[in-house]
Amino acid sequence: MKIVGPAGNFEKLDAAIKAGADEVFLGLKGFGARRNNDNFGMEELKAGIDYAHKKGVKVLLALNTIMRDMEIKSVYKNFKPIYEHGVDAVIVQDMGLIKFLKANFPDLVLHGSTQMTVANYVEANYLKELGLSRVVLARELSFEEIKEIRENTDIELEVFVSGSMCISYSGNCYVSSFIGGRSGNRGMCAYTCRKKFKDEEGKLSYFLSPNDQLLEKEEIDKLKAIGINAIKVEGRKKQPEYIYETVSYYKDILNGIDRKSESYKLFNRGYSKGYFYLDDKLMNHKYSSNFGYLLGRVNNNNTIKLLDELVLGDGIQFVNEYFEKLDGEYVNKILLNGSKVNKANKNDTITLPNIPKNTKYIYKNYSKDINDRIHSDIKVVKRYKGIDSKVYAYLNEPLKVEFYTLNNFKKEIKAEYIGDVLTEISKKEISIEDISTKLSEIGDTDFKLENISIDYDGKAFIPFSQIKKIKRELINELGEKLVDSYKHEERELIEFKYPKIEECIQPVFSALVRTKEQEDACIRNGITKIYREGFDITKQKNMDNKLLNQNTNLVSNLYQLIKGKELGLKNQSINWNFNVFNNMSVDVYSEFPNIETVFLSPELNHKQLKLMTNRSLKRGLVIYGNLKTMYIEHTIDKKEYKEIQGEHFDRYKVVKNKLDNLELYLNKPMNLIPKLDLIYSLNLDELRLDFTFEDANEVEKIIKSIKTKSGKYVPYAFEMGVS
Repeated sequence: MKIVGPAGNFEKLDAAIKAGADEVFLGLKGFGARRNNDNFGMEELKAGIDYAHKKGVKVLLALNTIMRDMEIKSVYKNFKPIYEHGVDAVIVQDMGLIKFLKANFPDLVLHGSTQMTVANYVEANYLKELGLSRVVLARELSFEEIKEIRENTDIELEVFVSGSMCISYSGNCYVSSFIGGRSGNRGMCAYTCRKKFKDEEGKLSYFLSPNDQLLEKEEIDKLKAIGINAIKVEGRKKQPEYIYETVSYYKDILNGIDRKSESYKLFNRGYSKGYFYLDDKLMNHKYSSNFGYLLGRVNNNNTIKLLDELVLGDGIQFVNEYFEKLDGEYVNKILLNGSKVNKANKNDTITLPNIPKNTKYIYKNYSKDINDRIHSDIKVVKRYKGIDSKVYAYLNEPLKVEFYTLNNFKKEIKAEYIGDVLTEISKKEISIEDISTKLSEIGDTDFKLENISIDYDGKAFIPFSQIKKIKRELINELGEKLVDSYKHEERELIEFKYPKIEECIQPVFSALVRTKEQEDACIRNGITKIYREGFDITKQKNMDNKLLNQNTNLVSNLYQLIKGKELGLKNQSINWNFNVFNNMSVDVYSEFPNIETVFLSPELNHKQLKLMTNRSLKRGLVIYGNLKTMYIEHTIDKKEYKEIQGEHFDRYKVVKNKLDNLELYLNKPMNLIPKLDLIYSLNLDELRLDFTFEDANEVEKIIKSIKTKSGKYVPYAFEMGVS
C-alpha cells in the first residue's frame, strides 16, 4: 500500500519524501483544488519532479477543479511542458478536462479526485472504462462500504486517512461560491463552514465544522488487508513538520512499527475517525481553528495541573469557557512551587504570569521540542533510491562496470562503463569484498548501492585509483537517464470547437417540485414538464434502496446516470450538481442515450453561459429557486428542519431528506426572472423553476411573474460568476 503525501511547496515536498511518501501530490500555480496555496511555479515544479524521481517517488499533479473552455485550452499550454517533463499522473474532477487530456495525452495516467464523490463500485467501474487508473473515494464512506467497493472493482482505490474534513460532500459544496463568489469547485473555498452559526433558537455553535481525521494502526491494517492501493495524507497548507510527522507515522505502521502519532501536537482542531466506523464523534461544535491540544484547566488560584509537559518556548493559547481565544503567547516563564523552571512535566501544578481574566483552558498549539526535533530530522534524514551494480574484470579483457535501477514504471535504467583492457596481473590478492567495498562508497548522492554482482578472475589488476572517477561518472549518467526515462515526446494540440448558435431557440419551462401541492399548482399554470428532486449521492450502502432506484427523469448522481443507461431509460435530464462548466463535459454526457438535457452550473455567469453552445444535448438552466449549497452525510441535528445564520448575516435552511442526509439551502431564492430577456439571448433549450419551500400560492405567483418578467432580481453567480 502506497502513501500519498501532500506537497504545497518544495519544502513540503522534501518533508513528505524524506518521511517516506511513495507518491506526492502537488499543484501548479493557478490550478487545482488549493489554488490559494503557495503551489509550484513551472520551473520549480520541473525541479520537484526530477528530485522526486531520483528518490523513486511518483509525482501526482492536482488539476482537480471544474474549468471553463478557455481554461482547458490554457491547461494545454501550461500542462504540456509538465507532461513532457515526466509527471507521473494527474488528479482530475472535470469530465470535460478528462476528455481533453485523453485526446491530447493518451498515455497520461489519470486519477479521479475525491471531488468526484465516488461512493460506490458502479461509479468506480465507469471511471475505469473512461480511462482512469485510480479513484480517490469519497471521505464519507465507512470501512464496510470501502471493503464492498474493493470487492467489486479492480481499479486502484485511494483513501484519505488524515487531515481536514469537509462537512459537505466534496464537489457538492457551493456555500463559499454563492455567498462570496469563491468556488470550492474551483479551488478558492473561503471555508465558510468553519465559522460560527446561530440557529433559530439563538444557539451559537460551529454547526458545520468537523474534527480533523486521524486513522491509526487498526484502521490502516484493515485498509491494507482488503487491498486498498494508496492512503492519502491531507495537508498541502500545513507546515513541513506536520507533513513529516504524519507521513512518517503511516510509514512506520506499514513497516510494522507501532507508535503513537504526534500529529495532534502540530496541528489540532480536534480529531475523529471520520466516517470509518459510523460513530458520532465527527463534529467539533466548540471551536474550528487550530487551538492545539488541551494542556490544562485554570483553577481558582490561577494554577494549572498539566496534562502534558510544558517547556520554555512552547506556544499556548488562553481560552474562556465559551471556547473563545483570549490571547496567546510563547512561554517565557514557568513557576513550579514558586521557582522558575525551564520545563514542567505532566501532572505538575504550575503557575504562569499574565493569564488573561476569564481564562478557563490552556491549549498548547506549538511544541518547541517536537518542532525542533522534526525540523532537525528533515535536514539530516536522507532518502535514497536503491541501485544495483555489475562488475566484469578479466585479464586481457576490458573492465566493465554497470549501475542500473528501475524507474517507477519498472523500466530498467542502466549506465555502463567500458574501460581499457586489463593487461596487468595483480601483484597482491584482490578480494571480491575489496571490489564491493570500493564500489559501495558512492558518497552524498541520490542513490544507495544495494546489490553488487562481481565476475572477477582473481588475476587482473583493477585500477582502484580510477574507480572513484568511474563511480562518479556512472552515478551522474544514471541520474540523468533516470530523469529522462519519464519524459514524453511533444504532442500537437487536438482542439475541440463549438460554433455559435445562430438561430433563436424558444425554451420550454419546467419545474422541480417537492410536494404534490406544488406539482398541481405548476400544472394548473401551464407547466407540464415536472421533475421530482432526487439525492445527490448514492453511497455503497444505499445502492439497493428503492428511493435511489426509481425511474426518475432527473439524474442527480453518477450512479443514477449509469443505471439509467443500463435500464434503457429515455429523456432524462442531468441536474446542475454535475458541475457542467464547459462544452467538452456536455460531449461526455451525450454518450449516454438516456440523457436528453443537461442543466448547466449556476456558478457560470451569463457571459460564460453564452459560450455554452454544444448542442449534442439540450441545455437547461435553473432561473428560480433556493439553491442547495451542501449535501451532508452527517446528522448535525436531530431536527427535520432548522435555520442557521452566519456571521455575515448569511442565512440557510437545513432539511433532512428521506435518506437521513442533510441538505443546506440558501434562505433567499435565486431569481433570474427579471432578466428573462437576457436569458432568452443565451439560446438555451430549457428554463427551470425549483420549488422547495413554496406553497401553492407562492408557486402560482412565481410562474405568473414569467409573463411580466417581474420580481426582485437575486442573481448570485449569474451576474458576476465565481473565481
